[in-house]
Amino acid sequence: MQKRLFFILILINLVISTNGQEVLSSDSLTIGEILITGNFVTSRKVILRELDFVINETVARNGIENKKQISINNLTKTSLFNFVEIDIRETSGNNLKLTVNLTERWFIWPNLYLNQTDRNFSEWWRTKDLAKLEYGIGLKINNFRGLGETILLNYHIGNFTRYDLQYKGIYIDKEKRHSLSFYASYSAQKILPWNTEFNTEVILKENYRLLKSTDLSINYRYRKGYYNTHSIIFGYADYNIADTVYSLNPLYAGLNKHGQRYFNLRYEFSRDTRDSKIYPKTGLLVIAAINKKGLGILSDEYNAIELYAQFCTYWKLRERFYVASGLWYSSNRTNNYVYSEQVGLGYLQFVRGYEYYVANGNNSLLFKSLFKYELLPMKVINLNVWPIRRLYQFNKIPFEVYANIFFDAGYVSDKFDIYKLYNNTLVNEIMYSTGIGIDFVTYYDKVLRFDYSFNALGERGLFIHWKAAIR
Repeated sequence: MQKRLFFILILINLVISTNGQEVLSSDSLTIGEILITGNFVTSRKVILRELDFVINETVARNGIENKKQISINNLTKTSLFNFVEIDIRETSGNNLKLTVNLTERWFIWPNLYLNQTDRNFSEWWRTKDLAKLEYGIGLKINNFRGLGETILLNYHIGNFTRYDLQYKGIYIDKEKRHSLSFYASYSAQKILPWNTEFNTEVILKENYRLLKSTDLSINYRYRKGYYNTHSIIFGYADYNIADTVYSLNPLYAGLNKHGQRYFNLRYEFSRDTRDSKIYPKTGLLVIAAINKKGLGILSDEYNAIELYAQFCTYWKLRERFYVASGLWYSSNRTNNYVYSEQVGLGYLQFVRGYEYYVANGNNSLLFKSLFKYELLPMKVINLNVWPIRRLYQFNKIPFEVYANIFFDAGYVSDKFDIYKLYNNTLVNEIMYSTGIGIDFVTYYDKVLRFDYSFNALGERGLFIHWKAAIR
């Protein structure tokens, strides 16, 4: 009797174990619970908007890790958190329990502003012209009301005076797909590049205002899913130059004009699957935009159509090895030459190794590529100096280091052939360079980059930058 009872108990145990194994090996599971920790300010709705998991949703077992990584990437790209961790555990009844552990950033920053007004830091460092520094005060509130909104107030003084007011990311629907942003700016410059000669800007310095400008805009943004965004921007621009600038370059604001004013309407589409906006390593970025300047609202309004396209891809080849490439195109289609409205390379985008030069025209094309190796994977330095729980994010400092080799090429065309008159030999010529670099990445979206490049002019040099080369 005891032997029979023993065998019966073993059989029952085997049945129970078998049933348990069937639960664990089930192909589909249900999201039963989502817990969120660390969101002292951020609304739960904002966080859930970025998760690729929904309560009561049925998910395939083999797709959980991919959905987890998508969720981490989405939350990271909001720039609301320093660290994002998602723990997924299986519970009884084919259910999953998600715990989202967040380390929020500090959101209120009084700005003590100090920056240079040259096209890039390397250009300023070559001359170290203190007159080209701008400084000021301001206030930036990120994640206002816990809804991811941003309020910016800035006052810059010195040779470049500027007032900025921005209220960004105001959601106007419960699903948080539609949002509005407002921007207003006034600036006045006492230092102004008024022409381009020998592939460099010619600078004028005075103790009075050479250029005054006002910019106003309202931005409507639609983001239904995680990756695709549509934006429509309606704006107004008004700028005027001093008589001194007009006498030096009568085409600065257009023939026989002391300024321009116009309304503009811009449409932009973007698809962003990158793992990071600041230092991406995997994913894709596509941007296409058309901007109509001059809507026929004002008399004698500036009239042009601007086109912009960007395509960047990022791959992980194998552990610690990455490849990235990017293509940029910009065009200004107008029948009237206006120096201040031309596009080109040497400003926000440039061929590495040509930091000291500019090439202006009505069309520009830029290609960038790099192959990089992760010298130091992310390390988190724990300081443990802030005992207050709300300041815990300052106790952890993430740090990464990457080495890379790169190749760039660019081309600028000028249908007016005006720049050739001033010995600008880079226009209508292919520019290219290669070199090596090292990038340091830390929290609050900080990147310090050193590039040593060789260009087609036979020049070489070390250049310093404050953002990723391809982003």
